[in-house]
Amino acid sequence: MDLSIVIVNYNVKYFLEQCLMAIERARRDLKIEIFVVDNASVDGSPTMLKKKFPQVRLLENHKNLGFSKANNQALRLCQGRYILLLNPDTLIQEDTLVELTRFLESRPKAGAVGCMLINPDGSFQTASRRSLPTPWVAFTRIIGLSRIFPRSPVFGRYNLTYLKPDRESEIDVLSGSLMMFRKEAIAAVQYFDEDYFMYGEDIDLCYRIKKAGWQIFYTPRTKAIHYKGESSKRSELSHIANFYSAMLIFINKHFPTRYSVLVKLLITVGIVIRAWFAYIARLFKTIAAPLLDLALIMTAIFLGIKLWLPFYQLSRFRMIFPVYSIVWLTSLYLSGAYAPKGKYHLKPLISGALLGLLVNATFTYFFKQFAYSRVVILISFGLIVLGLGIWRVFYRVFGPYAVKHPLSKLRRAIIVGSGKEGLRILKKLRKRPDLPFEICGFVDFDEKNVGKEVDGTEVLASIENIREVIRVENVSDVIFSSDRISNEQILETIANARQSGVSFRIVPHQLEYIVAKSAVEEIDSVPLIDFVGAYDPIDYMVKRLFDFILAFLAVILTFPLLLINFLFGGRFVSRTILSENGRGRKVPRFAGGIPFLKDLPLFFSVLNGTISIVGSDLAEAEASGRRPFYKPGMTGLVQIKTRDRKKPLNHDEKDYFNLYYLKNRSILTDLQILYNSLIR
Repeated sequence: MDLSIVIVNYNVKYFLEQCLMAIERARRDLKIEIFVVDNASVDGSPTMLKKKFPQVRLLENHKNLGFSKANNQALRLCQGRYILLLNPDTLIQEDTLVELTRFLESRPKAGAVGCMLINPDGSFQTASRRSLPTPWVAFTRIIGLSRIFPRSPVFGRYNLTYLKPDRESEIDVLSGSLMMFRKEAIAAVQYFDEDYFMYGEDIDLCYRIKKAGWQIFYTPRTKAIHYKGESSKRSELSHIANFYSAMLIFINKHFPTRYSVLVKLLITVGIVIRAWFAYIARLFKTIAAPLLDLALIMTAIFLGIKLWLPFYQLSRFRMIFPVYSIVWLTSLYLSGAYAPKGKYHLKPLISGALLGLLVNATFTYFFKQFAYSRVVILISFGLIVLGLGIWRVFYRVFGPYAVKHPLSKLRRAIIVGSGKEGLRILKKLRKRPDLPFEICGFVDFDEKNVGKEVDGTEVLASIENIREVIRVENVSDVIFSSDRISNEQILETIANARQSGVSFRIVPHQLEYIVAKSAVEEIDSVPLIDFVGAYDPIDYMVKRLFDFILAFLAVILTFPLLLINFLFGGRFVSRTILSENGRGRKVPRFAGGIPFLKDLPLFFSVLNGTISIVGSDLAEAEASGRRPFYKPGMTGLVQIKTRDRKKPLNHDEKDYFNLYYLKNRSILTDLQILYNSLIR
């Protein structure tokens, strides 16, 4: 047996499936055996393995035993001359297995070797190679000096960031996500130390192998994507504590007398301080919004008193401030204003403010001391909606973790490969309005296909010109269809376009999901379209008010243009459009006169509720039997995309954009669509 491959899996079924498919493409003439140790996954991983990969030796655990124990279960059964430890969230090239085994064959003193790992955006993953976490190296890592001075040999030793990624070198520690060992080297040190549950076990193993007289190397001859590399950026308390505590365990185990108690104490204090900073930051993030809201609510009540009862002393309202403030804050909480999905949205804010208004107004009927403050409550309500709404909108647009508007989330994407697999992906994505991909074209490997259309979508260029396509088409995502492209080509393309700012996604051949970073998105099952129904009362009220105010202002401001157009020969005519209930509705427009004013009378139809400012496209009743998804509008997402592409959209494309709007409709979405309509 040439090679034994050991993979520990825990609830990453889709990554595991892609990983095993890549191994099959990379095995060449090697005689290999594959072990998968499943740590009590609940995502169906064992079932998938038994069904699709019966040749894999599956070891099932009934609880999560951790990384070290799970690996050791398989390592004791391995028969190969070489052993590859591989994370399931990796994608190797077709030459990875051969290159690494050749490397070990050519260097008899090499006990282990690892290759270049890259992030999903094509950047080099610094965890590919590391130094031993001596107290100084651990200290520079804990306090952040290694990040501030990555090119310094003094401060950048943890990840050896002062060495170029394409430099082959002997190192201390490999990444536990991918490392190949000589069997006698790893067996001589009795495999992993099972005192480590997570983090640090790879450092400990590499140290013991080097101590036994073997060398450890990093080589850039081959590459692999490690999807979860960015997860190490998390700052949760448990992650911080486990990560840095592993360093302390390592120092206490291997250097019990080399370093003084004071040095170990300083490292321990550093770990505790770092963990507490993470905890405080998380706590502040949780309570910041309620605290700000409470301050604004009390300010609104104060202003309400001063505006309506300016001559009253504030001492007379000492009961109002705490009672009304707590009621409104509690109402916001109950309405979901602090839930993860509603924290920065206006709908739960309006619902909570209305609930607080009703509760506080009720007090005035039961408690006489509050009777004089009913108008104060009403004024406070308006100021609360205004104040709390402004900071939420501002935070969503300009905050450090700004949430993109739904229209901004619609990501322009290209599909690499225009064959059967590329066409399959295109059709699947058009049926998934919850996946925000606007496919603007294909990139192919055959120049003869450039300019052709595949199901109405053009082949824009060959793969050699992908960077130019990304720039010209303002592409956000590149989706690889893997039927006509090797993993090596995928990794090379990603590496060559790594500074283009796009996200790279892979659809494994004939499978029904997209792999990207640390997320997997299914593309086969169509989600329940529960967002097609009518607006709820608050949504409808806000939408109708929005339409009426804008239309009313537009009619007043454009009335002189109406008169001018009449002078130039314009006259009102009617056109029949198809409404959302499937019936024909008449709307006015100009015939003759100044051409760009022909749709000005539509504002009158907005006022009477026939159409909306932002809505579905205006389809002639006799020309289309397709019922609109929602109320037609003067502008909308379909209208914008039709104008951008300078050609009519086909039915599938219209359906996609209509459903995408329905899923994400809100006043902010309407404002963004309106803004794009005016500037384009």
